[in-house]
Amino acid sequence: MVTTSAFPDPLAIYVHVPFCARRCHYCDFPTVAGSDEWIPAYFEALRHEITGCAERGRPVGSVYFGGGTPSHVPVAHIRNTLGLIRDTFSVESAAEITLEANPASAQAPSLAAYRQAGINRLSIGVQSFRDETLRSLGRLHSADEARDAILEARSAGFDNISVDLIFGCPGQSLEDVLHDVAAAIAMETEHLSTYALTVEPSTPLADMVACGAAVLPDESVTAAMYSDIIDRLEAAGYEHYEVSNFALPGYRSRHNTAYWTDMEYIGFGAGSASYAHGVRKVNVRTPMEYVRRYRGGSSPVAETETLTPTQRLAEAIILGLRLREGIDETRLRNRFGSDTLRTLEPAFSRQVAAGTIERASGRLRLTRRGLLIADTVLADLIPG
Repeated sequence: MVTTSAFPDPLAIYVHVPFCARRCHYCDFPTVAGSDEWIPAYFEALRHEITGCAERGRPVGSVYFGGGTPSHVPVAHIRNTLGLIRDTFSVESAAEITLEANPASAQAPSLAAYRQAGINRLSIGVQSFRDETLRSLGRLHSADEARDAILEARSAGFDNISVDLIFGCPGQSLEDVLHDVAAAIAMETEHLSTYALTVEPSTPLADMVACGAAVLPDESVTAAMYSDIIDRLEAAGYEHYEVSNFALPGYRSRHNTAYWTDMEYIGFGAGSASYAHGVRKVNVRTPMEYVRRYRGGSSPVAETETLTPTQRLAEAIILGLRLREGIDETRLRNRFGSDTLRTLEPAFSRQVAAGTIERASGRLRLTRRGLLIADTVLADLIPG
């Protein structure tokens, strides 16, 4: 392990694993299915990118293997990549190390191997505990397999498990959503992420919606789903700490909180993004091009952008208001200057008057009404 005290706050590291057994109907992420022959070359390219990172040696507070389906690839690739990260960076002894897992591929032997390799948090893509909803999303697993995956993760020694749920799905009712929430609560997972289904262009779901094969709940029903999710989870003892995320005390996602609090992060792999020293970089999206660039001795970076002060302010507002504690106005003023904050005052005051933002104890935060129309509120606040 590299040790150093010469760097600022710990980095968050993201590793993208793009391989899947099958792409879901709604997926617009940089993923591939049926291309497992590329897995060894892809992880070799990852090794090259990690060891050549300009930020090597810096302290790391979290590592996140996302996808795609990280649990789809052989465990040895995950174990070796995590070991490489430990050798290249100064990973804290108490670092949060998360792996995304699909219930269809999260089997007991591999779960035990992940735990032995140093993974200490699982994010399981359940999406629903109803088979009908899972079929509408094109998921491979069943509701029973989702429950089994959580139980097997417990048996493997995982005491920090997050579950993803999607609401607003085709044919889904409010009662269906509350069934999913009740099932998640009954499984006693430490963390839940709940996302409203987004129909992305050029996905099978978009085609299904366009031709009438899939009918989505209307916006008022989706808003009621979200509001009831908040009520049910808070009543069960979960802290609603971010727009889409809930945690039992002490189990907030450290990795995602790094994004929301504007900390620096490094992404490795196809389609991953990095942000350090005011510069954002994004890698090429397809794993095949990512590998070809490695083999050709060229950088995998497809886009580089140095953020302007206005862009950094916009991101601080967007990300800060996603957290339920909101934005510390003094910190924002110290960082961007009183004059800049003064130019935003009309927009802040307008949203306060509309009941979408509240001011309390020197902080700005979204109200329940603001949460339901967060995109509209944030668009009004962002400086042009």
